[in-house]
Amino acid sequence: MEEATWPRPESHPAATQHVREMAANLVLSRALTILGGACGMVVYRDAGGRWNSDALGLPGQPDRLEELTPVFEALLEWSLYTEKPVVVGDLTKSPWSRHLMQGSDPPTGSVAATPIAQRGTIWGAIAVYRVDAVTESMEVMRQLTDVATEPLSALGSGRPEGVAPQA
Repeated sequence: MEEATWPRPESHPAATQHVREMAANLVLSRALTILGGACGMVVYRDAGGRWNSDALGLPGQPDRLEELTPVFEALLEWSLYTEKPVVVGDLTKSPWSRHLMQGSDPPTGSVAATPIAQRGTIWGAIAVYRVDAVTESMEVMRQLTDVATEPLSALGSGRPEGVAPQA
């Protein structure tokens, strides 16, 4: 009997790319849900080592993606460079955010970003915008980091790692 051979990811880079894109968007969607975010951006390295980005705005929430892109990009870059999460708790009080938005008044709310890591390897970063300013930035960083480092199998099941399905 001949053993079936399955294609390896190396032989189908488009399939691997698609899987990484889906994983990145899954992490972003989960972060938006957990943090009560309105929109966000994800950057990730594909199988060929190239950086890609995607953005997502939730229906019924303010569409600030275009307006906040410079802030998202700066926080994502900083988060990847430092390998740490970062939070701007109140965009309206942040001169840095105003500078990135070329002097325009930032919208009310907050932005948090963190690297995405699996098995100790950073392969991307996510940034989430919330309509409300936050006073507990350490709690937001903890929640975002938990999502970004949670095993993808747990994210796909819609429940945190170690939580069994209800019978």
